Amino acid sequence: MDATLTLHRARMPRLRVLLAASLLAATPLLAQRPGAPAGTLVVSNMNDHTATIIDAATGRVHATLPTGEGPHEVAVSHDGRTALVSNYGVRGKPGSTITVIDVARAAVARTLTLAGFERPHGMAFLPGDTLVAVTSEVGRAVLLVDVRDGRVADTLATNGRGSHMLALTARGDRVFTANIPDATVSALDVSGRDSVRLLKVGRAPEGIAVTPDGAQLWVGSNRDSTVLVLDARTGATLDTLRGFGMPYRIAVSPDARTAVVSDPVKGEVRAFGAADRRQRFAIAVPADSLLPTAEVPGSPSPEGVAISRDSRWAFVTLQGRNRVVTIDLARGAIVAWAPTGTWSDGVAYSPVPVNAVRKE
Repeated sequence: MDATLTLHRARMPRLRVLLAASLLAATPLLAQRPGAPAGTLVVSNMNDHTATIIDAATGRVHATLPTGEGPHEVAVSHDGRTALVSNYGVRGKPGSTITVIDVARAAVARTLTLAGFERPHGMAFLPGDTLVAVTSEVGRAVLLVDVRDGRVADTLATNGRGSHMLALTARGDRVFTANIPDATVSALDVSGRDSVRLLKVGRAPEGIAVTPDGAQLWVGSNRDSTVLVLDARTGATLDTLRGFGMPYRIAVSPDARTAVVSDPVKGEVRAFGAADRRQRFAIAVPADSLLPTAEVPGSPSPEGVAISRDSRWAFVTLQGRNRVVTIDLARGAIVAWAPTGTWSDGVAYSPVPVNAVRKE
């Protein structure tokens, strides 16, 4: 979470919290559940400087792996075999590395050093899985990095400050960055042939996602507490969704039907129809067993969001509880949880299982 933002304690509806709590208490793991999502979750733990590798179906922790300092976001390749963790760094000490994880082995494969480009953050693999797009806040750029050796193949200037999160089209031809202090989104042609377009959005934009067809761009405004839905081609506003505390992260399902928004200030996870933008459900996440150091006092702080390849499940980290929860998108309910490290943040899903449980 961006340290420059001021967070406020949120009050959550008691009845909905109790309902969600009963569901969470009843099913601590997803083992033996029909239709459980096979595969692996990779979760970054900001304060532990680690990544947790979790069986998505059972909640079993396969391994806790070392990363660089201040790991924030996680990205998984299209083939599911490789996960990347961006090491953003800590206060007063910017990071400049990416940890490469072999998912099937639940092991660190190598570390990529981005010489001259500090504060790497949002990431997405390009088609082919050789290149990854990653923001560099200090560099005010999107880097196209070869994941085999860390070579920066190209640099796309965002012309914006604080380019934090990014969204990449499924074709890999356009990338969008949320520029927090500038209240803009940079629209970039990955080929570099077209000049950057700056789209004016709400204040402190951070959460950002593009629909699989590249038609809609969803942008969360942390200060205005809104989500803007834009025409990704023209930048025109199609809709404004209200009622959030802080729409921190946004993910759109692969089938393009559902957009999921995490809100750490209200302690909620909300889902919308991507086509009609109507709310499908809102879950008030249980606020028991909170960390005394939680970024949002009194909130479980739902933050990172990932969605399974079959679009049935959402996975959301709870920074305030050191957990990741599984949400059944058809039912609109939390059905499982798994433990993480301290201050869980980014999360990504891979359909590839870990070959064997790793012994620490």
